[in-house]
Amino acid sequence: MTRRLLSLFLIASAGASLCACATPSRFEWGGYESSLYAYAKKPERRMDYRASLELAVDKGRKTDRVAPGLLAELGYLYLEDGDAAHAIPLFEEEMRRFPESKSFLTSVVARAQKSTTASVEVKS
Repeated sequence: MTRRLLSLFLIASAGASLCACATPSRFEWGGYESSLYAYAKKPERRMDYRASLELAVDKGRKTDRVAPGLLAELGYLYLEDGDAAHAIPLFEEEMRRFPESKSFLTSVVARAQKSTTASVEVKS
């Protein structure tokens, strides 16, 4: 009888452990990890990486489960492309969703706004 209870306990514990592994993430990451890896190995896949981030962000917004850092990462890609107009709103949304990012992103937004203002003044 004791052996049977021990066996039943072990089976139940193993089942519970497997169920814990299948718990869905609190956030929507999309294909972030695999696309980041592909981009790191082949930088020419930058547009694929950006598209993957855009998809993950869009999907996360629909369920209010945008993963921390994805908005800032996407904003950074836009900023690298010289598109501060798209980058700044992403940084601001990241700060609203994840206030702990505010201390860092505030200075990033300020520099992006300054560079946008400087480029407009140069063009005028």
